[in-house]
Amino acid sequence: MYSPSPTVCGFWYGVARAGMRPLAALMVAASLAGCVPVLMGGAVVGTTAVATDRRTAGIQLEDKTIDARVRGEVSAHHGDKVQVTPSSYNRKVLLVGTVPDEATRNHVGRLAAAVENVQEVNNQLTIGLPQTFSSSANDSLISSQVRAAFIGTNGLPSNALVITTHRNVVYLQGRVSQAEGDTAARVAAGLKGVGKVVKIYEYISDEEATRTSSKSFGSETGGQAPAAAAAPASSSYTTSASPQSSSLPAGGGAQVIPIPLAP
Repeated sequence: MYSPSPTVCGFWYGVARAGMRPLAALMVAASLAGCVPVLMGGAVVGTTAVATDRRTAGIQLEDKTIDARVRGEVSAHHGDKVQVTPSSYNRKVLLVGTVPDEATRNHVGRLAAAVENVQEVNNQLTIGLPQTFSSSANDSLISSQVRAAFIGTNGLPSNALVITTHRNVVYLQGRVSQAEGDTAARVAAGLKGVGKVVKIYEYISDEEATRTSSKSFGSETGGQAPAAAAAPASSSYTTSASPQSSSLPAGGGAQVIPIPLAP
């Protein structure tokens, strides 16, 4: 079970005493957690620390390049008519945001798939009115709370997880073991304001999880290793998945929706 660390609680108490503006406070809180949330296209993307990310430095750079290229293509074709946030992880692109119609949703998905080095696209774009600033700010708050909760959870490699929030839906990307992925989803689902948690993981074995976490756990969790669980090394990405996927009930106040394996 997650319990806020004294550092996190002390920070927010100081914010309240100082009367800091909420949005500015969020940015500072996120930087203390080693992850500065980036607000793009009405969604919030949490970046991960290079040193403890389970991707190689080269892949991390390539993912950032893919994000920039996808944003460029979408902007060139649709301008400000859409709010689209791409989040590439291991060359697999998650798309969240708002578009005016189904044809635009499908076209944005094709644009992303055509970008160089993109392997798969998970299209979670919704059709509707653009997101308001207040709604985006709320997503920023949720992302910061999820990140803080991950940092305060023993056995969870917080910097190996990428958090994207759109309209109270938390999307989790990362290379994790089954146990790590389930713990992260459960922790996020139990937080106030989270409507759904969507798991978009690449599963790795317990052995690989322990090996790749040896350095990060020394600083994040006092050297405690992740809980063991049998999990095959596989990807949970699918192409053009509908946002209305079937859901599974989760402990806490939110649904947890696992994206099924790609055929």
